[in-house]
Amino acid sequence: MITQRDSQPPTFLTPAELANRWQVTTMTLRRWRKSGKLNAHHLGRSIRFSLADIEKIEAESRA
Repeated sequence: MITQRDSQPPTFLTPAELANRWQVTTMTLRRWRKSGKLNAHHLGRSIRFSLADIEKIEAESRA
């Protein structure tokens, strides 16, 4: 069964948006991405972070 939430396209954040959300620098995000701590998607020459992945990381860090 497909729910309303499943039919929405995934939302992505730019490195600047995620850095602002987490109050870190974009360089920190780059280091985390290169070390494998953070998954990123390449859209052309751009890097984007899945909002679903970010929310999962945030939920796990609160536990």
